Amino acid sequence: MNKIIVLGLGNNRHRQLFRQLEAVVGELDLTAPIEQVMDVETILASGVSSIPAILVDNKVFFDGKTNPTRAELRRLFLSRLALSE
Repeated sequence: MNKIIVLGLGNNRHRQLFRQLEAVVGELDLTAPIEQVMDVETILASGVSSIPAILVDNKVFFDGKTNPTRAELRRLFLSRLALSE
């Protein structure tokens, strides 16, 4: 995992997702940097269907109308890590 990007417009849901993502990345001791993108053109070009969203290595990892819980994010990352081994 080389890069994690959070796409959003800086609203409460975006900030909450970013904070939860930071916590999960820290818990799992991942070294990938987390970047925030709020540029509308970049978001539109990313291929996500809704924001906030998470891209991992430039692939859609999460996009949805409801933010995942911290536990759900943790499960998503653990399953991704298991697939990459």
